[in-house]
Amino acid sequence: MTAALASLAVVIILLRCLWLRQPERQLLLHQAHLRSAVEGREWSRVRDFIDPDYTDRWGYTRETGMAEAREWLGQFFALTVTAEPVSDELTGDGGTVTERWKLDGTGTEVAAMVLEHVNGVEAPFVFQWRHGSWKPWDWRLARVDNAELDLSPGM
Repeated sequence: MTAALASLAVVIILLRCLWLRQPERQLLLHQAHLRSAVEGREWSRVRDFIDPDYTDRWGYTRETGMAEAREWLGQFFALTVTAEPVSDELTGDGGTVTERWKLDGTGTEVAAMVLEHVNGVEAPFVFQWRHGSWKPWDWRLARVDNAELDLSPGM
């Protein structure tokens, strides 16, 4: 009886691991963990999610984007990021997650300006993720876009 229960437990654990390692699930988990890291302003964790070759239409790289995010989001005493999922799609080398992000929080007058700027946008954010290797957990953010948002450096 004990051996049967142990075997059942092992099978359940293996099935759970296989379920968690599915590409779409990994894509959505990485998106949620990125959002959590941004909300907590855990910059080393955020940096780990971003591909070294990151570029976007505003001209940011991983390093310049991180510097701007620290400057603007550092104005918050408390920050909450709420996402409204629009869609997610796997591609040949990664995947795309489309979400509307709304920010809420308290902080300086600059924080209030950031809230107004980001929350005033109706278009969703498009996050393009790259799956880097055979490892199921090797996902990096390659690009972020929003058709309505102007995030030009020095905005």
